[in-house]
Amino acid sequence: MSNESTPSVALHTLGCRLNHYETEAIREKFVAEGFRVVPFTSEADVYVVNTCTVTGQADYQARQTLRRVIRQSPDSFVVATGCYAQTDAQALLDIEGVNLVLGNAEKADIVRYVTEGRRTAQPSAIVTRRSDLSSFDESLDVHAFADHTRALLKIQDGCDQFCSFCIIPWARGRHRSRSANSIDRELASFQAGGFREVVLTGVHLGEYGSDLRPVSSLCETIETILSRPYPARLRLSSIWPTAVTPSLVGFMTRHQPRFCRYLHLAVQHADNEILAAMRRPYTVEDTDTVIRQVVRDIPGICLGADIMTGFPGETSAHFDRMYRWLEDAPLAYLHVFSYSPRKHTLAARMPGQVNPRQTKERSLLLRRLSESKTEAFYRSFVGSEVEVLVETSEREGRLSGRTDNYVRVEFEGPDSLMGHTVVVRLTEANGQRAVGVQPPVERR
Repeated sequence: MSNESTPSVALHTLGCRLNHYETEAIREKFVAEGFRVVPFTSEADVYVVNTCTVTGQADYQARQTLRRVIRQSPDSFVVATGCYAQTDAQALLDIEGVNLVLGNAEKADIVRYVTEGRRTAQPSAIVTRRSDLSSFDESLDVHAFADHTRALLKIQDGCDQFCSFCIIPWARGRHRSRSANSIDRELASFQAGGFREVVLTGVHLGEYGSDLRPVSSLCETIETILSRPYPARLRLSSIWPTAVTPSLVGFMTRHQPRFCRYLHLAVQHADNEILAAMRRPYTVEDTDTVIRQVVRDIPGICLGADIMTGFPGETSAHFDRMYRWLEDAPLAYLHVFSYSPRKHTLAARMPGQVNPRQTKERSLLLRRLSESKTEAFYRSFVGSEVEVLVETSEREGRLSGRTDNYVRVEFEGPDSLMGHTVVVRLTEANGQRAVGVQPPVERR
């Protein structure tokens, strides 16, 4: 381990893009206070695990990660933060070797809490109540993302929807939006850092701005960003089908590929009885209308969907209706979840809990369907030329990146192309990636 003058910290993130964004902010705060950031697999003075609690599996992964670190480095100071820490701090504090549990609101002051905690021997938990999470914390911002070409920009947090299965309103607090001035400042820092793509992220992006005074909206913010020369690409993270408005589709149509042809829709299910039980404010027909209009108006768009199976009361008939709809829908991939009961939620008390083995079987069918959809989507572009933002060097002489519509492309090229947008002609598609060659073109 390092000495006291140069303490080291290792960070690990579980869960969504919001958590990844906030881990980067935590990393910057530790660096600013003189800590040396080391890989999570290395020996460190302090370990921070940013947890997720969206499913029971996420809780399990968090506990396993903490126990593994404690076994490997029993003398280190171990911190659990994030959504699991917010909703069940005691469960994490009960793990022998965990020194500090911090809620989501405490992330901004994590270095102070760690410094104070390392002086005492008593494990402790500090968690702000959900009812007090009422304003967007602009102190937890990010100026750079280590080893990334793409930057995440958190513009919204929390949720007031209280869908029957979802713990996130308890974990993230009330819906709250980031101010326009704060968004501008962070975009400027990303521009100075050379990031070519910015992803707008939040718990419920479609609600952005409804709590601001004067009231704003996601579309107004997108329009403002696109009126400026930066960023080279703008992408949205997950949004509800109800947020895909004609204005949003119009912006994407007019500004592609700068406004990326990509939408990840929080669909959840494709049976109206189950959607009603989930307390989702739309029907299968609503979603179907949205996605078919989008595909018609924006050729080549990549549409993905969050899909849950095993929700209480889901019969074979419900699942079959969902499967048939998904099979026919113009989706490029499915992000499949297995339902698991969450404390505080209505669904946890519902009758008709589905046998876990049956849920697992249904999830496997959906994942296989997703794989076939992705491969078909990728194959549809073989023979065409696409613009690829080069992100990583897979191995010597082989580069990898994504198109605006999220096709993963691998091709031969020099490392000097990292961070640049280049034209690649796709020659084949295998599984979850496409392969291409770079014709002689100028960098952009």
